[in-house]
Amino acid sequence: MKKTLYVLCTSLALGLMCIFFALEIKADDGDLDDTAVFFWREKEAEVPIIMYHLVTEKQKYLGKYGITPAELEADLHYLKDNGYKTVVMADLIDFVQSGKKLPKKPIVLTFDDGNVGDFDYVLPLLERYKMKAVFSVIGEAADKYTLEREKHPKAKYPNLTWGEIKIMHDSGWCEIQSHGYNLHGRNGAGIRRNECADAYYNRLYEDLHTLQKRCHEEIGFTPTTFTYPLGVISKGSREVLEELGFVASLSCQEGMNLLKQGDRHCLFRLNRVNRPSGKPIKFLLDKIEK
Repeated sequence: MKKTLYVLCTSLALGLMCIFFALEIKADDGDLDDTAVFFWREKEAEVPIIMYHLVTEKQKYLGKYGITPAELEADLHYLKDNGYKTVVMADLIDFVQSGKKLPKKPIVLTFDDGNVGDFDYVLPLLERYKMKAVFSVIGEAADKYTLEREKHPKAKYPNLTWGEIKIMHDSGWCEIQSHGYNLHGRNGAGIRRNECADAYYNRLYEDLHTLQKRCHEEIGFTPTTFTYPLGVISKGSREVLEELGFVASLSCQEGMNLLKQGDRHCLFRLNRVNRPSGKPIKFLLDKIEK
């Protein structure tokens, strides 16, 4: 009797292992529906996020926050050759909130400020390499240069217009997120000296709500993620974000991110590594993946 029971248990265990192995192979091939099987999935994921600012050909702007299109292309080439898959904030949110599978070696590329180089250089490279990225735009700048472009259509401007942002959004390669409407003063989204908590809440709420509204009006999408300008974070800001429906935020703190399914808190104040000129993405990844 005991021998028979042992044989049955052993057979059952081997059978389950075979099923598990087959499903895992199918999942790696991309043939398995995300909702079909749950028990084999990873519940946590390490995700590096790279922070870019200006992409330009002008040598005088190269440095801590400016790189050339050739440097960006070298980064994309490295990622492709080394098996990295670009994802956007929607993918991270879906992983945490719904358990949707992330690819192996996921990475997020973020571009801050809505510089015109995003349209002139970054978008064509993303299309060429079939990669995605996150663009955090400044509402006041988009409004300003959209009006200027209407007056002087042939002039060159430093920031994106709403028309360019719409083209990027519609391309499918660019996810548009919020960098605030007009928060790029010295203190960013932080509380000001002698500003009470209520005044800070109202000011931040009004600013972020304005850009949420403008994005919905101009591109038909409402951002889900707030990128802190200058990396300044004050107590009380997250309350404003959640009140407005944001489910994630990006900081300027360097480091790897550990995402956990079901833990909505892990999506706030995500770490990012700045990409300066002269330091390729391999150097940055080696530093945080140790």
